[in-house]
Amino acid sequence: MNDRRRLMTLAPPLLAALMYGSPALAATPGEPDPAAATADATATAGAAETGPNALRPTGAETVPSGQETPMGRDERDAVQVVNRFWERNWSRHFPGAYTPPKVRGRYDPADPPTCGDVRLEPGNAYYCPAGDYLTWDGDFVKGDPELEGNAFTYITIAHEWGHAIQHRTHTLSGPTAKIELQADCLAGATLTGARDEGHLEWEPLDEERLLTAIASIGDDLPETDPDHHGSPEDRVTAFLTGEQGVRACMSRP
Repeated sequence: MNDRRRLMTLAPPLLAALMYGSPALAATPGEPDPAAATADATATAGAAETGPNALRPTGAETVPSGQETPMGRDERDAVQVVNRFWERNWSRHFPGAYTPPKVRGRYDPADPPTCGDVRLEPGNAYYCPAGDYLTWDGDFVKGDPELEGNAFTYITIAHEWGHAIQHRTHTLSGPTAKIELQADCLAGATLTGARDEGHLEWEPLDEERLLTAIASIGDDLPETDPDHHGSPEDRVTAFLTGEQGVRACMSRP
């Protein structure tokens, strides 16, 4: 991508100033869902059909309870795969019970929702700690048309879920690049882990597609810029570190 798209999340102490990562939102009580009026249309419009050269879940998958939201097929599959990984693996690494973030799915880019007091921007994806939800622009989550397969969709959702894990483990703080690269690492741990456990099928070229997808959101900002999210090389390295497992991500400096 040449438009410097970046995944984003909104950290509570920085809601008025900074955005990190790619967040996804879920409706909260009393808060209108901007996508509700067009749920039926957006659930199918522009949805990528999982083809022979694409990541795909195996076995019976279900969206987290109460989260029937406007999503295309690949988005729904990615949510299922990522959530099931954390359902199975949370207790191996962290105390307490696992609770999934809420998933709002697609938002209307002409009328984005808010996270706290901040209006989200069109053309991105978000995790919002204030409401513990994920949301994304449906066109953004499909990735650059030049990218093969559906790897960008899985990268986006696994990365944003990584921010939700950071929120639960009190690691969603610090320099922007550190937060983003750890979320990339958790995305690598999630997708590789799901594959190794037999819940996600990879074609021979899918790892290359995943690395191309994560590199495509790398920054060309200087490292001294406080909004620097990590260079393409940094983001690929973080994802590959995740292939060593969740512990490797949580021990990153």
